[in-house]
Amino acid sequence: MILVTGATGNVGRPLVERLTAAGHKVRGLTRSPDRARLPDGAVPVAADDLDAALDGVSALFLNPAAFWHGTGELLRPAAERGVQRVVTLSSSSVVPSAMPLELDNPIAEHHRTMEARVEEAAAAAGMAWTHLRPGMFATNTLAWAESLRRDGVLRAAYAGAHAAPIHEDDIAAVAALALTGELPGDGPTPVLTGPESLAQEDQLRLLAEATGRTLRFEEIPHAEAHADMVAAGTPGEFADVLLQLAAHSVDVPAEVSPGVEQLTGSPGRSFAQWARDHVEDFR
Repeated sequence: MILVTGATGNVGRPLVERLTAAGHKVRGLTRSPDRARLPDGAVPVAADDLDAALDGVSALFLNPAAFWHGTGELLRPAAERGVQRVVTLSSSSVVPSAMPLELDNPIAEHHRTMEARVEEAAAAAGMAWTHLRPGMFATNTLAWAESLRRDGVLRAAYAGAHAAPIHEDDIAAVAALALTGELPGDGPTPVLTGPESLAQEDQLRLLAEATGRTLRFEEIPHAEAHADMVAAGTPGEFADVLLQLAAHSVDVPAEVSPGVEQLTGSPGRSFAQWARDHVEDFR
């Protein structure tokens, strides 16, 4: 039995689909089991019923977004119940070489703390562990969807800011290998990225091609973008870091990692493919 936390999220859902398609028994931890709509072979379980969730589980996918105030509430009972393997959804932000600026970065600090706690719990309980370290998720651009559906205009700072967005299915593919013991040894994965560096305006162009719509980038000042991000629910300190990184990456191609292909044997999916897969989100 494999337990997937955040089972209805951007990575959790394709991971559950991949595991069940391969014949694995899966339990999906979610806040709303009655609305989870998981595939056949996956059993939704309430996030506040960890005893039921962990019963008979041998491997655990840990998404810290499901436990933002601390993973200890899950790691301790997981170790006590005999979970043998834990795979964490971490971030490339913990890798110094992946960060172009020396910043007080609360995102990286959160993931470093989570990784350390997993390693400590794993060492004490004899669990195997793997940290997935993806860079920018292509799904981050879903934050543009409402504006693009409304009037076809993206109002954001730094049209020329580069990233190498990774498709969530590629993260799920690596996670599935780790959960089923098909990756060698304990430790972090390489940084995981998409196969190409794209400016924000290039990502918008590919969305326009996929949707068949005319979409336009309206560049706004840094301060206005910060205010918009905070109004949309991004903590101010996170917005600070994200915008500073974007400013630094204008006209600077992002480093592309071969990690996805090295681990899965298949090239990473392009952002153009992601746009085609998500076309209905932008119409």
